[in-house]
Amino acid sequence: MYPRKDTIPIPQTAFQDSGGTVVYWLAGTGFLIHSHRHNILIDPVLTVKPDDPSMSEAGLPLKTNYPISAAEIPKNCYVLYTHADADHLGPETARILAGKGLTMICVPAVFERLARLGVPPEQIITLRVYESMKVGDILVESTPADHPWQLKDLARGGRPYRAGECCGYILNVPEGRMFFPGDTRLMEEHLRIPDIDLLALDVSTCEYHLNHTSAAVLANHFDHAVLLPFHYGTYDCPNVAAWRGEPEEIYAKVTNGETRGKILAPGEEFLFM
Repeated sequence: MYPRKDTIPIPQTAFQDSGGTVVYWLAGTGFLIHSHRHNILIDPVLTVKPDDPSMSEAGLPLKTNYPISAAEIPKNCYVLYTHADADHLGPETARILAGKGLTMICVPAVFERLARLGVPPEQIITLRVYESMKVGDILVESTPADHPWQLKDLARGGRPYRAGECCGYILNVPEGRMFFPGDTRLMEEHLRIPDIDLLALDVSTCEYHLNHTSAAVLANHFDHAVLLPFHYGTYDCPNVAAWRGEPEEIYAKVTNGETRGKILAPGEEFLFM
C-alpha cells in the first residue's frame, strides 16, 4: 500500500508565475493546474456544509480536509467542469467563484446548471465535445465521455446523461499533454488520443466509470504517462462504488505502475516536467 498523507494547504504563491507547470489534487475529483502564468481549476468542490464541517457541500462525509477553500481562490483562474454532478460541480463553490468573476468553461448541459445556480451567463463559455479553445497560452481540448450512471437507479437519478452532456479535457502546456477524462466508461475515442504525458486516472470501481479493468487498459495505452489518481480517499462512503477505489490495485496491473503511479496528498504539488 502507498502511504496516505495529510492534507497540505495550498498557499497563494501557488497561483503566481512559477516558470513551470504544477498540478495539485484538490481531493475528490478536483485538480488545480498552474502552468507558467495561468491557473485552471477542474471540477473544484471546496466547500463544506456551514453547520457541519465534516460534510462536503455535495452531502458526502469527509475523510480528509480540502487543501484550499473556495473563498481563498484568487481571481486569476479559469474553471473547467466535466459534468453537473454535485461531487464535480459543487454548487456553493461555483457561486463563490462566480462572485469573484471567474470564467467557467463547460458543455451546454453544465451551462444550464450553472445558470440555474445564479452564475451570470457572460461568465460561462460553452465548449462542446471535440471543440478546443485557448485559455491564456494553454490549448484546451474537450473530449467525449460516457457516464449514464443514472441507469443504476432511475428513480433517484432521473434521465441518464446523454452524449455530449459530460466531457473530459486535454490541456496542452509547454511540458506536454495532460488528460483529465472526467467520469466516463472507456470509449474507443479515448484510445485514439495521441501522446498523453500525464493521465488523471479514475480509480473507482463503479461500472459507469472506468472501473479497475478499463483504468488499467487506459493507463497501459498511454504507456509513458504519469498517473495521478482521483475518486478515492476523500469521502467516507465504503458502500458507494464510485468512492471506494484504491490506486494500488490498478497500479499493480500497469506497466511500470510502481514508478508511473503517484499518490498525492490533497494540496501536494506535483511538478510536471
